[in-house]
Amino acid sequence: MIINQQRLRYFHAVYTHGKICEAADYLNTDASVITRQIKILEGEIGHKLFKRGQRGVAPTNVAELLFKYHRKICEAEIALEISLQELHSMQRGSIRIAIPSAFLSVLMRVFDDFRLRHPTVYLHIEEIFESTKIIDQILSDTSDIGIADICPEAPDIHCYASVPLPLTLLVSRNHPLASKCKVTFAEAVSYPVSLPATGMILQTVHAIAESEKIQLCLSAFVSNSTTARKIFAATSPGVVFMSAFSAREEIKAGELIALEVDHPVFQSSKMALITRRGKPLLPATDQLLKLLRAELSIFTSPPKMDSQASAIQFGASNAE
Repeated sequence: MIINQQRLRYFHAVYTHGKICEAADYLNTDASVITRQIKILEGEIGHKLFKRGQRGVAPTNVAELLFKYHRKICEAEIALEISLQELHSMQRGSIRIAIPSAFLSVLMRVFDDFRLRHPTVYLHIEEIFESTKIIDQILSDTSDIGIADICPEAPDIHCYASVPLPLTLLVSRNHPLASKCKVTFAEAVSYPVSLPATGMILQTVHAIAESEKIQLCLSAFVSNSTTARKIFAATSPGVVFMSAFSAREEIKAGELIALEVDHPVFQSSKMALITRRGKPLLPATDQLLKLLRAELSIFTSPPKMDSQASAIQFGASNAE
């Protein structure tokens, strides 16, 4: 049986996203195109692939088999590329990386060093805000390496390396909480809070509020822009949940102060290098992972406020 690879790509997108509309957005095409191609594919193999449900589509047993078939094809292609690359001493190839913008600038030195060593190995770096989307990129083999601010316990995700990256409360230097070193979650959300529209921080805050029976007010400022939320914290009486590392420049300049949040969930946050478990890695990819792992210690050094910028002491002196 010869299966059209483009239709197989549409199938893979629907399978991994669980919704035709989300698969269409991911592939930048119309949902009607995907629906039509899935129907053609079902006709070619003689079996139904998806069942419609209230929250999207669910794969049939045949879809599970087809997904495994597609994964084996991808792994075989990678294995061939590895063999060819080994023959050419890592002189050719491409590596796709998904990374939050807040981490990109400090890791550019690693990427630049790698490119100097391997000028013909193509690096494709995509900035993605949500860690959940970075994980999706890894699971769907859209990206080879993910750098995320969570390390999920998922059977198909391999956490290559990780370092602690606690979430802190960012406030302006004139904020009523600025003189504290540690605050409770209840204290933090008693002020106007800026939350991202989606993602792990939003889910964490709502989950803690529910567990502690705290009624959250509507977010004072909603944005997936890290820069916009830092400006909100620095220029208003509001607060922002974010790692101190992501605001290191503003903290050094005395514009923001990072306070430790007295809650285990905020302290357990990590920054992780992730790959898909079982996926063959190109020799060049393995070398880049080693370079990135060696650089992770930079995330564990708390930013210090510039003494010339402000006389206020950095609040979360033990935060990262």
